[in-house]
Amino acid sequence: NMAVCDQRVALDYYRLSADRRLLFGGACHYSGRDPKDIAAYMRPKMLEVFPQLSGVQIDYQWGGMIGIGANRLPQIGRLHDQPNVYYAQAYSGHGVNATHLAGKLLAEAISGQHSGGFDLFAKVPHITFPGGKHLRSPLLALGMLWHRLKELV
Repeated sequence: NMAVCDQRVALDYYRLSADRRLLFGGACHYSGRDPKDIAAYMRPKMLEVFPQLSGVQIDYQWGGMIGIGANRLPQIGRLHDQPNVYYAQAYSGHGVNATHLAGKLLAEAISGQHSGGFDLFAKVPHITFPGGKHLRSPLLALGMLWHRLKELV
């Protein structure tokens, strides 16, 4: 009953849902495009971790953009000019794990029962990834490809 991920740049993650189904993810391309067949793309990755699932049908598949902060830390805090507006974002592919923590910290902060974790995250500066509007995404994809290639060697 825990969310698990590996430590690779292009990480895989998984956990059991409430109805005991396996949620398995990790198709991070950093290109902004999902594979045409997400299930076919994910099956070999899933079978590498769980070979005993070779005959199991994949019932659902989905994709979408992920938020990545330049320092790869979740961004949790409140807007300075609107202190009643809270946010939690940029899980860098670790949303299956980190959203539970973020939800807890937000609930504590909103209810006034701070444990200190919210304030700790709120103090982390948010660095803008270089490249501006047009080069940010290609530079990010290039950087992630570089780190991915280093993992393979």
